[in-house]
Amino acid sequence: LVSIYGSKRIFVNEYRSMLAERLIHNMHKIRLAQEVKTLELLKLRFGEAALRECEVMVRDVEESQYLAASLEERHALNVLV
Repeated sequence: LVSIYGSKRIFVNEYRSMLAERLIHNMHKIRLAQEVKTLELLKLRFGEAALRECEVMVRDVEESQYLAASLEERHALNVLV
């Protein structure tokens, strides 16, 4: 894939853009486990530093999903009371 894009930097930038699009447009139905697995494989190939921003994006969505689920659960408990 790197040979298609011409350089490691261009490939990583394109991956970051595509990941951001997937996370933004599919935040509530995306399978983060698959994204994490892909990211871990890419980190082995390109290094952690090159993909740090991608890791932060995935972590932010994970935390957002966790908080949303917690708020929904609290709201459901308050409605029942």
